[in-house]
Amino acid sequence: MKLLVSVLFFLLFFWSHVFSQKEIIATATEFITAESYGKANHYLDSILKKHPKNVDALMMKGNVLLNYTWQHTSKHYFNIERAESVFDTTSINQSFFVPIIPDDTSKLIEHYWKQCLAIDSTRNDIKKGLCSLYSISLRIDALKKQLLQIKKLITESDENAYVYAEYARNIKVRGQFDQGMMIYQFIADMFPHLAGIRCDMAGEYFYNGRPNDALRYLDSTLSKNDIDQTSFINAATIYSMLGYYDVAYKTFKKYSERDTLLVANFYKGLTMFAQMDTGFYDQLLNFIQHADEKSYYDEIQLAQKLIPYRRASFDFEDYLALATNSKIPAYYKVLLHQRGMKQFKESCTPFLFYGYFQCTLKNYGMATQFLEEFENCKPQTEQADYWRMLSAYALYQSGDTGNALKYFEPLLKSKDAFRKQAAEYFTAKTLLGTGEKYGATLFEELRDEKEATKYRWLVNK
Repeated sequence: MKLLVSVLFFLLFFWSHVFSQKEIIATATEFITAESYGKANHYLDSILKKHPKNVDALMMKGNVLLNYTWQHTSKHYFNIERAESVFDTTSINQSFFVPIIPDDTSKLIEHYWKQCLAIDSTRNDIKKGLCSLYSISLRIDALKKQLLQIKKLITESDENAYVYAEYARNIKVRGQFDQGMMIYQFIADMFPHLAGIRCDMAGEYFYNGRPNDALRYLDSTLSKNDIDQTSFINAATIYSMLGYYDVAYKTFKKYSERDTLLVANFYKGLTMFAQMDTGFYDQLLNFIQHADEKSYYDEIQLAQKLIPYRRASFDFEDYLALATNSKIPAYYKVLLHQRGMKQFKESCTPFLFYGYFQCTLKNYGMATQFLEEFENCKPQTEQADYWRMLSAYALYQSGDTGNALKYFEPLLKSKDAFRKQAAEYFTAKTLLGTGEKYGATLFEELRDEKEATKYRWLVNK
């Protein structure tokens, strides 16, 4: 709660130079922090009774209501995608719920703050506060109108593009991804020259499992004349994770040529290693000799791990150590998986790892292709259940529920409670969607499971 208060105040409030106004805000803030909302309202009403046009008191009336509603509202977005995901094994908790300010409450808060602006139209903090209010209330049209009204304020600085994008993210985390991206685009249109905001949008699409949209915005990013370093790097890493290694290298190369930096040299060496080209040694050694460890810590660390394999053989255990090293960034590790699948094609593990990697990116279509390769290499018993879970979930998310059921079926007898209940949940959900009565039976069995997992919670909620 205290964190919320500090965030809202940062967005909404500007400290007045008048001591009495400072006192109003400070006193009301103390009441809100202590969750003494009744006392806060009584205090503010006593001020407004004598001074009905006191902007800070009116502003704080809205803020009291906003904080109270945030804590007590029954209107939430429940993140069902995260709740169902087989990759999130945590129990259902408060982090799965995001408050949404109801319309009637939002309009009352809006009334207080518009009164403030009618008295003092220079209060940009309150104008921004209205944007925040509309975004967490999912009042999309009101937000667009407000953003348009303050366009001159927004476009004063390029940095504002990223600040105001927070309103788009507020909408996105409340389950309205497309509406959130529409606000992103609305803000991006105010900055037609700015590459970074479009690269951020590419990232949003990428991590939401929409690679084609991500690629479209990456093209838009790189078509700009003035591209910042962060956009170059982010674009290259997304290309890398999507498997466009040549494009990733060319993007790193443009970045390196422009800013006399060395990351392209490293990436080229890494791709050579992935292709089993022995020239990787000279390429990475040259990189290490010229790179500054403070600027290229991750790259130097990985290069130093790979260089010894010029003389020593790179065996399966070496691959396994790198593939499970959490300190190696995903956009580099993807190339290590490529080496693994190329060199150890008789082993199931590299295909399993790469299939998992694509699943975490919500690139389920590609994931199923590599998980099929895993099946062809005759998985060992201890890997089989994990592979079935990944395959079933990837197929389910791809819309191929018929084949998904084939992989879920053996897991219905799994001794692992999480996998068993996940199989029961998705099987029951699929069967109920086709009118199969056995789906209802499975749900009943899941409700009666002794061990608690989030899937048992989902059918009992």
